[in-house]
Parts: sequence; structure tokens; C-alpha cells
Amino acid sequence: MKKIILTSFSALAVSAVLAPALAIAHGYVAGQFPSRVNLCHSSSGSKNDCTSASYDRQSLEAPKGFPAAGPADGKIASAQKGGVFNVLDLQSANKWYKTKIQAGYNDFHWFSTANHKTTDYVYYITKPGWNQNAPLTRESFDLANPFCVIDMGGTKPPMNLGDTHSCNVPERSGYQVILSVWTVDDTANAFYNVIDVEFEDGVTPSPVDDVWEQSSTIVPKEDLAAGDKVKARFFDSAAGSFSSETIIEINSAANGKKNTWSYNLAVAINAEQTDAQAGSKSDDDLFTPVYGNNPVYLKADSNLSSVEVDIIKSEIPVDDSITVLGLKDQYVINNNSVDITFSIEAVGNLNITNTIFDADNKAVASASENVNNTVESFTLSLDNATAGAFTLVSIASSNENSNLSLQESNSFNIINAEVPGDCQDIQEIDLSKQYKPGEEVSYQGNVYRAERWTDVGRTPDSQYSGWVLVGPCE
Repeated sequence: MKKIILTSFSALAVSAVLAPALAIAHGYVAGQFPSRVNLCHSSSGSKNDCTSASYDRQSLEAPKGFPAAGPADGKIASAQKGGVFNVLDLQSANKWYKTKIQAGYNDFHWFSTANHKTTDYVYYITKPGWNQNAPLTRESFDLANPFCVIDMGGTKPPMNLGDTHSCNVPERSGYQVILSVWTVDDTANAFYNVIDVEFEDGVTPSPVDDVWEQSSTIVPKEDLAAGDKVKARFFDSAAGSFSSETIIEINSAANGKKNTWSYNLAVAINAEQTDAQAGSKSDDDLFTPVYGNNPVYLKADSNLSSVEVDIIKSEIPVDDSITVLGLKDQYVINNNSVDITFSIEAVGNLNITNTIFDADNKAVASASENVNNTVESFTLSLDNATAGAFTLVSIASSNENSNLSLQESNSFNIINAEVPGDCQDIQEIDLSKQYKPGEEVSYQGNVYRAERWTDVGRTPDSQYSGWVLVGPCE
């Protein structure tokens, strides 16, 4: 199956990528169990909202030597690339599309857009009971027991085809994440891809056209501005580099609309290329560009092997942030319900979604609100609440910068309310004694608790602040 890779670069980054002196390896996990970033723009992964990260799925590269080196904890899914890739590090039980899988032997495929001498491919899987609602760390994975190691001994994988690995996947249940690390032998780097899977039934491979092979689909994720460019580069498997290109320039806000530039790019490809076509394909091999998603096809008997679409624009990232304030360590159930109160300090114009997950990683409450450079209070109410451990996952996206994604995860507990005791079981107040914080006494039919410290001779009805009323005796 031939592929299309959609990439997004700033003007400075693109100039470096296109420099002819550079010849670096690129790749991603495709096939039956595609990686998180690969699913960002596929039709089957429409749940993955990955913004511009999906346009550069082959570039999740970081220093090699994992787990001793490599991307930092919390940045493993994005390979610590930053910018548009930060969205890949967002992590919750219901964030990502999951491919169904069974334990036992399964085939994983690394597709390479530029091959390189390879040390090995190593596959890890999350531990049973891993935290699904916090960014991935080394502690999330069973690093001591990688379930598959493919030793390449410094040889090269096939150009533009990559390697298929038959790996014995260990038994797990429910949602798990697989981390595959492709270590390049003759550079200082490795490639990091995570794969979201659900341990149930397998999946059925897509059929392949005999004459034209679909490379996937151009899925426009964002509007562009006047002056931006979109460049489609067609790679020749024999030459080992791109052999032709099609470029369109955005000349107005109207032409920069995402569905429009996708249509215009497909029209330009069809006019300029003979071994590549884009749009809706008819039974007699006629291609009609559409406003929206445009499949790209490569002729099966041609040397073309892949397509890269670069979005070239200059965009300064916004240094936005979120901070969760006032979230308590524990909340008390009152009449079978509990209100979870907290505030979020937002730097920037952000849309913030707060979701509470229970100990089984089930979302039990959620609310979204725009917060623009201020501190906003939130209250999430839980009816029929039960005591236990919970996690608040706060995810923010910028209303001004589509490439920005932020996340904070915080844990708290919900407890049952204390039941007042019997006055006969609680010691009457002793005015000659100084009580310690937490000690309880009975006084005139009420139970009081020492909150800080109490003076000898002071009594609760003196309104001294060291006493807290617990409740009337039963």
C-alpha cells in the first residue's frame, strides 16, 4: 500500500528540510496497527484530533538510547518535538482511537520514506494497571520486558517499504499503548511511535486497487493565510528522492479555507502529474477533486512510492499555559452528591475541557468553557457519588493558535461524610486541659473538634476559632 505523508513546517524549518545536503531517515508505523500520529489523518482515525501534527507523521525523531536516553517522560508520544506535535502527548482513557488487537503473533509495519542503516526495532507495551489519564512516562511501560526486538545489525530496510515484524504480543485486557522504537545505526537518533490498541477482536485489512493504489487521503485540518504555500512532492523509489512536485500558493483568505485549498491542490496535481491523481475515483479511473478530503492515488506500475505534502507558513507559537488552582485533596459526599470545585488560571485565549475520571478510567463528568487570560472557577457535580480515587484531566486548546495543546492531570479522593457520635461516647470538655488538633469533646449537646489549639479555660461558646463544630450528638 503506497502512502501519503502530510507535513506542516514553519518557513525556517522547511528551508532546513529541503536543503539538498540533508539525507535523514523518516518513517512511521502503518499497516494493520497504525500509530497514533498515522491515524491523525486517516479516515478510520477521525476521532484523533491531531491538528497539524498529522501533516508530518514521519518525523517523530529524538536522540536514541531509550530508555536511558530519548524523549523526556510526558513527551514520549511526541518524541519531544514540541510545537504542533505537543497534542500527541495528551493522554486520557477516551482521547485516542484504538485499533482492536489480540494477544499472540501480530504483524507491525514500519513504513520508511527514507531508509537508513538500522540497529534494531524494539516494541514495548504498557503495564497492567497503567495510568490512562496521565501523559506517558517510562513508568507506564514494561521496559524490562520488550515483547519484540528485531535486530537489523546495521542493514537498511527496503527503500520506501520499511519492515514488517511478526511479534508475539503478551496478554493484556482493555486499552493499552504499544511503543515502537526504530533506532538508526549511523546517526544519533531514533524514531518513536506509539500505537493505541484495545484487546478485543482483530481488524480487516483494506483492499488494494490493481491499477491505481490509494496512498491514503489529503485531510485538510486548518485554514491557511494569504502568502502560505502547499507543496506536494512525489518520491521516486528508484531514485531514492523526490522526482517532481506540485505547488499552489494561497492568494486570498477564501482560497485559504481548508476545504478549498485541498480542492485546488488536487486540481493542480491532476493537471501536472501523470502517475499521480487526486480526488474521487470512478470505476473507469476518472478522478474528480472535491471540496474536502481528497484521496491521492499512485499508478501501480510507476516508480512513485509516496507523496509528502508540506504546508509552508510562518507562525510564531503562543506561550500559553494553564494552571489548576484550589483543587482539594478530598471532597465529602453530601446527600449522595458532591460538587468538585476548583479554578483554572489561563494565560492566553483558551478553550478548556475538564473531565473527571473514576478509578476505572470512566469519564463521570465533563465541562468545557472559554477562558481568556483570567482565572475562571469551575464546579463539576457528581450525583449518586461513591467514595474512591478520581482524576481531573484539564485539556486546553488555543482559540488563536490551532497548533497549541496543553494538559494537566490531578488526582483527588471523594470520601463519605462522618457520622456524628453519641455524646455518651465522647469525653466532656475539661477546662483545665489544652487540647491537641483533631481531638473531640462534648459540650452542651454538641461535639466540637480542636482545629488548631485551645486555651485552658476557653469554651466553644466563647467563639474561639480553635473549635470546629462537628454536629449535634444523636
